[in-house]
Amino acid sequence: MRILMLLSAVLATFCNASYDYYRLPRSIKPQHYNLRIMTHLESPKRLIFTGDVEILLRIIQSTNNITLHAGTGLNIAECNTGVQLMKYHCNELIEIKSMQRQPTYNFIILHFEQYLQRGQRYTLRLRFWSRLGQNMAGYYVSSYQDNADNCCKQFMSVTQFEPADARNAFPCFDEPEFKATFNITLGHHAKYNALSNMPLLERIPICERQNWLWSTFRQTEVMSTYLVAYSVNNFEGYVSQNHKSRVHFTTWARAAAIEQCRYASEVGPRILSKFEDMFGIEYPLPKMDQLAVPDFSAGAMENWGLITYREAALFYAEDASSQVDKQHIANIIAHELAHQWFGNLVTMEWWNDLWLNEGFATYMATLGIEKLCCQWHAYDEDMLDNVLAVLNTDAYCHTRPIHQEVSRASQISELFDAITYRKGAVVIRMMHMFIGDVAFFKGLHCYLQKHAYANARQEDLWLALTEAAHECGSMPLDLQVQTVMNTWTLQKGIPLVQVKRQYLKNTAIVTQQRFLILHEDHAYIRPEHPLAENTCWFVPISYATQSSSNFIATEPQTWLRCTALNEPLSVQLRHLPGDDEWLILNVQVSTPYRINYDSDNWELISKALHSNEYHRINVMNRAQLLDDALALAWTGLMSYEMSLELLTYVKQEHEFMPWRAALDQINAIYRIIRHTEDFEKFQHFMYHLLSPIYCQLGGMRNDRNKLHHVSHKALITKWACRLSLKDCVERALNYYHRWFICSEPDSTNPVPINLRPVVYCTAMRHGDGEDWTFLWHRYRNSSLASEQRVILLALTCSHKKGLLERYLRIIYHEQSFIRKQDASLIFGAMVHTEVGSHVARDFFFKKFQLLRKYYNSNTRELIGLLSLIAQHSSSQEDYQQLRTFINGHQVLLQQSSTRSLLRVLEQVKVNMRWRQQRLPEFGRQLAMCNYCE
Repeated sequence: MRILMLLSAVLATFCNASYDYYRLPRSIKPQHYNLRIMTHLESPKRLIFTGDVEILLRIIQSTNNITLHAGTGLNIAECNTGVQLMKYHCNELIEIKSMQRQPTYNFIILHFEQYLQRGQRYTLRLRFWSRLGQNMAGYYVSSYQDNADNCCKQFMSVTQFEPADARNAFPCFDEPEFKATFNITLGHHAKYNALSNMPLLERIPICERQNWLWSTFRQTEVMSTYLVAYSVNNFEGYVSQNHKSRVHFTTWARAAAIEQCRYASEVGPRILSKFEDMFGIEYPLPKMDQLAVPDFSAGAMENWGLITYREAALFYAEDASSQVDKQHIANIIAHELAHQWFGNLVTMEWWNDLWLNEGFATYMATLGIEKLCCQWHAYDEDMLDNVLAVLNTDAYCHTRPIHQEVSRASQISELFDAITYRKGAVVIRMMHMFIGDVAFFKGLHCYLQKHAYANARQEDLWLALTEAAHECGSMPLDLQVQTVMNTWTLQKGIPLVQVKRQYLKNTAIVTQQRFLILHEDHAYIRPEHPLAENTCWFVPISYATQSSSNFIATEPQTWLRCTALNEPLSVQLRHLPGDDEWLILNVQVSTPYRINYDSDNWELISKALHSNEYHRINVMNRAQLLDDALALAWTGLMSYEMSLELLTYVKQEHEFMPWRAALDQINAIYRIIRHTEDFEKFQHFMYHLLSPIYCQLGGMRNDRNKLHHVSHKALITKWACRLSLKDCVERALNYYHRWFICSEPDSTNPVPINLRPVVYCTAMRHGDGEDWTFLWHRYRNSSLASEQRVILLALTCSHKKGLLERYLRIIYHEQSFIRKQDASLIFGAMVHTEVGSHVARDFFFKKFQLLRKYYNSNTRELIGLLSLIAQHSSSQEDYQQLRTFINGHQVLLQQSSTRSLLRVLEQVKVNMRWRQQRLPEFGRQLAMCNYCE
C-alpha cells in the first residue's frame, strides 16, 4: 500500500484536459453517493457552503483515469486529504498522479499511476466549498422579508439542478444515465429546518459547533443527479389531511404565507392518487414535500420527493385569488407529480429525449386535472391550446425537431421550449387517439415497469406501445408506432393537408406538404439551410360529414403514408356525400396539421357555421376551422374575403375555444395594424364582432353566481377594454375609482377577483401618474403572490412614456426589490402594449450592457427579450436595427443556438411581408364588412 500524497503545486495547476468530448466516458459507473453539505446562512456577507462527497464507483472498463463533473465555481480542497481514491472494503489508497480541469465541459480528470481494473469497486472522496449561488441555479440562496415576523431580510437555501447544475453543488457524474443512490446529510444552525428527497432520519448535534445540527436523511432510490434536492430554511409546514394516502404530504412556505398553501395541500394528494390509478404503479417514496421558494427561475421543479415551486405557482388565497389562478396551480402541481413517473422513475437516457419527460408530464397533467374536476374542461381546452400553439410556432423555417441532438451542456437549456412541452404533449395525445385508450395505458404500464429506476429512449416507448396496440387490434399489423412517430419526432415542422373534393365521384384526394408561414420563394427570406430534404409525415386521417357528423370517433379511417425515401403518398377518401354537404378532417383536432379545403368545401363549412346548426360541428373543430382560415389567409393561401366571412359566424358563438383560437390569430394582426391608418376600421370591425358575446357573458358585471366560463369572460373583456369599448372602459374605471377612494385599500378591494387583470390594466391605460402610483403601492404592500403578479403586469399598460421608463429602471436596478424571476415577464407584457412596445425596445438597445450584467450574460434570456421585440416589429427599419444589433453582438449571442437568432429575424420578415402584401387586402375587406353591418 502506498500513501497518497498530493502536492499543492500540482493541484493548483489546472491545465486543459486531453479528454475533449462533451459526454462523460462510459468506463466508470457511480453506484452510491454519501453527500454531506454544511450551509451558512447567518450572515449576508458569508453565504457559503462546504461539503464532502464519497462516491462508490464500479469500473466497467479498465482505465487509469476518472472523469467527472465539477463546476468552475466549485473549489476542490488542495490538501492530501482533499481528494482520495481507495479500493472498496480494503481501504488501500490509490496514488493520484495528477488532476486536471477541463472548463469547457466542467470536467475534473484524475490520472493514476496504475490502472483501475474492470469489475473492481473504488471509493472516491472529495472535499469542496463554494459561495451559494445568486442566479437561481445550482445550490443558491433566496431572500425574503416575512411580514409575520416584522424582521429584516431572511435567507433560505435551495437547489435547482436541472438540467446540469448539480456539478455546481458537488462533484458528481452529472448526466441522466449515471443513476445512483444517495445518502444526504445537511449541516445547519438549529433554528433552521432541513429538507431533502427522502424523510428525515435524525438530527444530531454537532459537538464542535454550538446550536448546529446534522440532519440525516434516508437513502434515496436510484436516481439521476439532476433530481437530487435539498434546502435549509425556517419555513412552516402545512400537512395534508388525507388519511387514505400512505404518502406523507407536506407543503412548506414562509410563515406569513402558510395559509395560502391550503389549496395546494388538498389538491396534491388527490392528483397523486389519480396518477397511481392511471399508471397502475404506486408512487414509490414514503413522502412528498412541496416547497414554495421566493426566488425561483422556473414555474416548478419535479425533484423526487421534494418538488420546488415559484410562490405564485403554489399559493392560493380563497378570498383574493381568481378561478384562473386556481386551475393554473392545480395544473402545475399535476405536471410535477406526473414527472414522478415520467422523468423520475423512468428517465430519458440523454437530453435529446427530454420530451419523454416534459411532453408526458404536460399531457398527463391535463388528463389528471380532467379526472379531478371535469367542470374545468381542462383536457379539451389545454390540449387545443397546445395544438394551436404548435401549428403557429412550428410553421417557421427556423424551428427544430422534438428529438434534438445536444452536443454541449449549454444547449440543453434551449430544449426547455414549446416544442418539447407542447408539441411533445400534442404528439402523445395523437398516439393516444390513434391506438386507443386501452392500448395506450397498457403500453405505458409496460414501459414504466420495464424501465423503472433506469433510463429509456423514445424507441423503448415505441416498442411498448406497438406491442400493446397490436395485441388490442387497434393498429394495423403492417404499421409500427415507430414508423409513424419518427416522422413527428425526428422531423421539424408540421404538415399542411390539402383536400380536393371530386364532387361528381363522391371522393376526395388528400395530399400533404410542409406548412411554412413564409415560403422560401418570397424575397424576404433566404434560409441558411434550404429545405433540401423530403418532408413527409404519417398522418392519421379521421373525418366527419354533414350527414354523418360523428365527432366522437377519433380513430383514423385512413392514413397518409410515406415511401421508403420519405416521399408523400396521396390517399383517396371514398363514399363521401354530395356537393351540398361539408367534409371536415381531423376529428377533435387529434393531430397537429393545418387543413386547406377546396373553395367549394370552405363555402359549405362557412354556410354551416352561419346556420342555427353550427353546434353540430364539434367545438374543437370549430376552433381549428377559424385558426386554419386565418392562418391560411395570413400566408396568402386563402383570400381574406373567405376567411373573414367564416370568422363573422362567431357573433353567434358562445363557446370559449373558438373565440380563443380566433383572437389568438387576430392578435398577430393587431400587433401590426395598430400602428397603421387601418386601425380605426379594424376597431370598428372588432366592436361588431365582440359586442354580442360581451353582452352574453355579462360584460364587466361581477359574476357572483359563476354562471359563465371565467377564462372566456376574462378573454372577451380584455379585448373589449383594449379596443376601448365604451361600456367596458367605463365599468373598469368605476371599479378602480371605488378602490382608489377606499380608506384602507390594502384590506378592502371592491374589484371582482376574476376581473382584476382587466380592470387594473384599463385603469393604467386611461389613468395618470397618481393612478399608477396607487397601484404601485398596492404591489409593495401585498403579500399575495397572485395579486402581486397581476399588478406587476398591469403597471405596464400605462400610456405615459415617463412612467414606463421609470418602471424599467426600477425592474433592472441591481438592488431592485422586484424579483429577477419576474423581470422578463414584465418586459414581455410591456412590449405587448401600444406605448410600451417603443419604450421597451429603446431600453433594450440603449441599456443592453445593463441587461447583460443583470442576466449574467444568460444568452437564452437575452434572446428571449429580442424575440419579444421581433414579434412587434414589421418595418424595414426594425429589421435592419435587429440585424445590425445581432451582427454586433455575435460573440455573446451565438453562445446560444444560431437557430434562435435566425428565428428572431424570420419573425420580423414574416411581419414585414404581411404588412406589405396582405394588409392592403385585409384593409379592403374590413371596409366591406363594416359597410355591410
